[in-house]
Amino acid sequence: MSPIRREWRGFLADTILISPTRYAHLPGACTHLEDEYIKAPRWGWIPDPPSGLWDRLSVTHPATATEGNTARQAVQRCTPCQTAVS
Repeated sequence: MSPIRREWRGFLADTILISPTRYAHLPGACTHLEDEYIKAPRWGWIPDPPSGLWDRLSVTHPATATEGNTARQAVQRCTPCQTAVS
């Protein structure tokens, strides 16, 4: 496992980040995101997601943010994030 980049230390590794485009991301798994972009009200996040939520995430089983912008829902996983955890 690669070390967590310094800029991601504000979020636990299993936090699900929810973008304005309804994608779910994982801290440090994306090379196209920086911690400075993950701010409310544009983003929401789930700091302690239920077990298996990442794998179930879909249009029929969206993940709803519990912190940040709690109106955000993710309906698909970011491909680089999914690849990083597979």
